[in-house]
Amino acid sequence: RDELARGGGGRIVLARDRKLDRIVAVKLPLENGGSAARLMREAHLIARLEHPSIVPVHDVGADEDGRPFYVMKLLGGTTLQARFDDKSFDERIALLPVVAAVADAIAYAHSRGVIHRDLKPSNVLVGEFGEVAVIDWGLARLTDVPGPEDGAIVGTPAYMPPEQARAELIDARADVYALGAMLYHLLAGRLPYPVAEADEAIARLLAGPPE
Repeated sequence: RDELARGGGGRIVLARDRKLDRIVAVKLPLENGGSAARLMREAHLIARLEHPSIVPVHDVGADEDGRPFYVMKLLGGTTLQARFDDKSFDERIALLPVVAAVADAIAYAHSRGVIHRDLKPSNVLVGEFGEVAVIDWGLARLTDVPGPEDGAIVGTPAYMPPEQARAELIDARADVYALGAMLYHLLAGRLPYPVAEADEAIARLLAGPPE
């Protein structure tokens, strides 16, 4: 199985659906097994969401070693981050409909009681025909149910609100802030807090609004 991507929440590999003879994407926990519970929580949360810009879950299961996995539609295209990088203002402003589609998907998720908690351009895929998908719901949780990571700083500092950086319990407004940070990036051509180190980004975030 060819690996497509990996991150803190797991890894995604290519696989063939033998029943329907199609290529799909399968998300597995990392080898240390620490993300298995989060992976299954993610699958169940995504299964609540039926929206054109949210990748559907086809199936869940366990492999021969007992590790859980879930199967989803294989997406093509590039990330919104790749479409931001080294682009002119006119090229970036043409991506406003993409951010609007993301906002629509997140509004729908909120209506279903789910918050993403890690919205950023690298978690948005833009397909060859303009289709948009919000991906990586590994940190998502139900609005009214605290997650296991609550009380810790989770997410990406450049796109999180101050209360998330303070490890406070957050709600849907954190996603709204992240959408605003994405728009800032689109318009300004740089991050709200353009520093490489997470600790420094958090310190600047807590010190006040971006320039």
